[in-house]
Amino acid sequence: MASKVKDKIYKLLETIKDEGTLMKVMEDIAFYSSKKDVTEGLDENQLKELEVAMTEADNNQVIKWQDFKKELGEWKRK
Repeated sequence: MASKVKDKIYKLLETIKDEGTLMKVMEDIAFYSSKKDVTEGLDENQLKELEVAMTEADNNQVIKWQDFKKELGEWKRK
């Protein structure tokens, strides 16, 4: 079964021409194939910030995607 899924993934990858998209896919695959805990190496402060962020997201206290992209664009210009 796993080999069939891998074959489908390989075929899909072969159709992607955009390098940026391929980099994103590679990062996702690296994340999901990693055996280490994503919180490993975070200090106590960072863990608290992560917990607050997750609670805010659970409570739908988020900004709109368009607003985020705008803020990110402004940050990159600084």
